[in-house]
Amino acid sequence: MDASQFLESLTNIPQIDYMHSRRHVDPIFFLKRTKWLIKKLPDLTQFLLNANFVHITGTSGKGTVGAILQNILACAGYKTGFYNSPHVVEVYERMRIADGRDEALPHFYTISPQTFDSLTQFLKPYLEKSIINSPYGLPSYFEILLTIALLYFKEEGCKWIVLEAGCGGRYDAVNVVPQNNLTVITNIGYDHEHLIGPKLSDIAYEKAGLIKKGSKVLVGPKIKGKILQVIKKEAKQKKSTLIAFSKIEIRKLEHASSAVRRGGGIRNWEINKIIAYKAAQILNIHSDAVNRGIKQYAPLPGRFEIIKKEPLIIFDGAHNPDKIKYLISQYPISNIQYQQKFLIFGSVDTKNWRAMLKLLIPYFDKIYLTRHNVLHRKSADLKKMYNYVVKRCKFRGQAKIFIDPADALKTATTKAKKKDFILATGSLYLIGNLKKL
Repeated sequence: MDASQFLESLTNIPQIDYMHSRRHVDPIFFLKRTKWLIKKLPDLTQFLLNANFVHITGTSGKGTVGAILQNILACAGYKTGFYNSPHVVEVYERMRIADGRDEALPHFYTISPQTFDSLTQFLKPYLEKSIINSPYGLPSYFEILLTIALLYFKEEGCKWIVLEAGCGGRYDAVNVVPQNNLTVITNIGYDHEHLIGPKLSDIAYEKAGLIKKGSKVLVGPKIKGKILQVIKKEAKQKKSTLIAFSKIEIRKLEHASSAVRRGGGIRNWEINKIIAYKAAQILNIHSDAVNRGIKQYAPLPGRFEIIKKEPLIIFDGAHNPDKIKYLISQYPISNIQYQQKFLIFGSVDTKNWRAMLKLLIPYFDKIYLTRHNVLHRKSADLKKMYNYVVKRCKFRGQAKIFIDPADALKTATTKAKKKDFILATGSLYLIGNLKKL
């Protein structure tokens, strides 16, 4: 069994899981559990006090903002680590380094299987001790992966580290890092409401928990009103400097953006660039490095990937209504040049799959409902999705269920002609399954 399979297999050991048990225990439990493991590693503890960190949270865009910011920091000459989740195909994707020694063209690489295995072997004795000695038990899969990432970035001598929150922020494992140079909150929308909701103000409170004492916090241009006040209150309590986009700045950005929609507003890709740009300015990165970092940025796996052009096949890991709205705005879903449009859709059971499907259904002729095959994340109920599409939304096209995502993709690609369009979306886990094909 390789290290990645070994760590996944640990999920069969009874433990309190952040994504399923948060409502039933004091959530500080999860942060204390991660801290217990980190404290057993003195060299790592010291590293966390000395390195430069940026925390990024938000309902959508945080992965893209983090990746762009990593690119910018590398273009400024810094070796920069980036931890994000979930991975699409392989766990190694979560731990990426950009080496900025050649500022003109940074070198990117993910953790090697050999290094991942070595660090896993190093941690095994501590994991075994946690079962007996820790009052919180064995750390979770996410918590262990984060620890491996931090050890890796330490060993590689990263000057800067960008950490993307997994869920929320206040009690998320990335908050184990005691200080940072900047917290970025991209936006606030509905996602993980069963854990950090149900109201937007609740979600904002959770994400604001990543703000560090005496540090700086940047909020995205869409964060306004009562939601902004929640974040301002947290920043004030922690004596942190809050930086927001002014109305004048937003108007200038809307006017200057080449991607402004008819009727006004910035597309999300432009917003993500703008947030990363301003974050880099706050960190005092030279404008040349900022511009080069944005220009050279390549999307992360599973984000807006064009797999084939005839027929047009796009994989996108959008997994909440906000991301689906953006997806619809970006892609040629409503373009009449495509004769038939196929949707391959799967979702995790805790996501708002009804809202996502409601947004997507009007644009498609055939809808193939399927599931991901990741063991530790339950898939949405296929029968319920089918009944929602056919009975509730009265879809008049063809709707089918496939228990194997490979069959859904094979059927769509077999039936599609050159001028047709196939979109697979709803879950990064699903996209990971399809990409392996």
